[in-house]
Amino acid sequence: MKRRLGPLQLRQNLILIAAIAFVYCVLGILGLKLAVLPGGVTAVWIPAGVGLGAVLVWGNRIWPSITLGSFGISVLVDPSPVSLAIAGVTAVGNTLTPLWGGALIRRLTHTRYPFHRANEVFIFVGCGAIAAQIISATVGILALCVAQWVEWSNFAQAWVTWWVSNVAGVLIFTPVLLTWHHFLSQTCPQNNGTRIFSHLGKIVGQELQSLRLESLTWFLLFDGVVSLAFWYGYPVEYLMIPLLGWAAFRFSERWTTLAIALTGLMAIAGTILNRSSFVRDNLNASLLFLESFIGVISVTTLVLIAVLQERRHALEGLQQAKAELEYRVIQRTQQLSQANEQLTRQEVHLKEKAESLATALRQVQQTQGQLIHNEKMISLGQLVAGIAHEINNPVSFIYSNLSPATDYFRDILDLLSLYQEKHPEPDPEIVEMEAQIDLPFVKKDLFKLLNSMKSGADRIQRIVMSLRNFSRLDEAQLKAVDIHEGLESTLLILQHRIQGSESLPPHIEVIKDYSKLPPVECLAGELNQVFMNLLSNAIDAIEANTPDNLGRIHIQTRELEGEQIQITITDNGGGIPPAVQSKIFDPFFTTKPVGHGTGLGLYISYEMIVQKHHGTLSCRSEPGVSTTFEITLPLRHTSDPT
Repeated sequence: MKRRLGPLQLRQNLILIAAIAFVYCVLGILGLKLAVLPGGVTAVWIPAGVGLGAVLVWGNRIWPSITLGSFGISVLVDPSPVSLAIAGVTAVGNTLTPLWGGALIRRLTHTRYPFHRANEVFIFVGCGAIAAQIISATVGILALCVAQWVEWSNFAQAWVTWWVSNVAGVLIFTPVLLTWHHFLSQTCPQNNGTRIFSHLGKIVGQELQSLRLESLTWFLLFDGVVSLAFWYGYPVEYLMIPLLGWAAFRFSERWTTLAIALTGLMAIAGTILNRSSFVRDNLNASLLFLESFIGVISVTTLVLIAVLQERRHALEGLQQAKAELEYRVIQRTQQLSQANEQLTRQEVHLKEKAESLATALRQVQQTQGQLIHNEKMISLGQLVAGIAHEINNPVSFIYSNLSPATDYFRDILDLLSLYQEKHPEPDPEIVEMEAQIDLPFVKKDLFKLLNSMKSGADRIQRIVMSLRNFSRLDEAQLKAVDIHEGLESTLLILQHRIQGSESLPPHIEVIKDYSKLPPVECLAGELNQVFMNLLSNAIDAIEANTPDNLGRIHIQTRELEGEQIQITITDNGGGIPPAVQSKIFDPFFTTKPVGHGTGLGLYISYEMIVQKHHGTLSCRSEPGVSTTFEITLPLRHTSDPT
């Protein structure tokens, strides 16, 4: 039996419905100012995002607000009988659209907040933003065509514009509404409005205080890119992708979605005023091109937010598992202590039991350390691979368009030269314009500029390829690989430490003495972890023991007899004392300060080389001078160690 609402709840529902209807109506009237086709078909429809967000937040009970808001737009704008009839039909379509989209999202994701996982984001985009908006577009355009406000010959163009405008409204504004409501429902107390805004202001102030310099830097860069792309027409709009990626990594999801919305609003405003880089021959084409850009940055950023959420949940689960494991170890230790008190008279048995328990405890600690270290390296590989994948698409787009752009400019300059040849005495105004823009310099410098851009794109592509080679997420099994690619990828990851900064030595010289090596059958990802551990330790030793800033790392590879290869890594970081050399491969042994090392890097590297690859890992050191790590690997993996 359905529960009846009390007077207070009924009043709250009525207030909520009225408020949403008012907001929907106001935003709809503003959207009609952007109408580019007959019949008031606009290229940007913000109420679509508000309607879907409201349904996901408050459920299907708010459907009257969408109907009233949609119908109220025509009542306020054009209360003629024909307009009101069309408004009634479109109000039905505008109401069914978010109800169906919200139902699909809730059914497929089992949540009202579809931004915790990447697959939820794709369901939100596919169902709520793409599929559901077909209803509104179809019903609305049919009504306009029947009323002869739109010609049937323009049905397809008007339908696409209506549908794309709804999709853009959902991608821009629904995430903002959901993320901020999710934040308020979790953090703000259920009190009056003054208490809620006070609590919200305190939280926002604390966040801005903790990231004050970074927030200011991000905002200045955001303002610069927005101004150049959307107010001065420079083609730098895709620089918003790394800025939004930065926001997703460093700021909360609600600020990131707000940044997406601000980007979309600024881009729309600049395009309407014919000042952005999306301006085309007509406003409709400009806005459609703009909305494709909005879709790209919105979906990309939402997916990145979801991936980071999944990673954060995975780390929390790992920490919880670690805490449970530690708790179990503590419980087990307490039980052993009680058993030891009861068995004090049985010395022989007590010693054997203590040795057995100590061995088991060491194995637990080693296993725990290996799990933590492996999880960190896996997360690093996934993060590197994800960044490389996200960067690759826009760079490929830029790179593929540089060559045709060069050809176009060359054709234009050839045509200009032909004009100058055929008309040697141009109009004085043309001569003045030629002198003003310094045409000879432009001809000379233009292709240098394009070549410089192509060189930069080549460099980024090489960096992306190195990042993918380092992660090797698709090579979890044995595979013949080029050892030099793994070394180069690892050096690229550590480039910031090798080149130095204000707080680190200015430079570490890396000497590469590579021989021609055949492919080596190995676990490429784990072998890259070994290179990372050895090179990181070498850099740490140089930074700690080379005050004159003359650091040097020598990497040598060569092929040995018996189908083996050898890799040596030598640094001038001061060497290792003899008393320490015998312990460097022991688990949990480290000479670094607390919090700067776990003592697992060399131990796990030794296990990977010896146990998994049936090779050798040894260390030679001259105290006060240098340290050399030598790796020997077979070319082909064998079932048993030799």
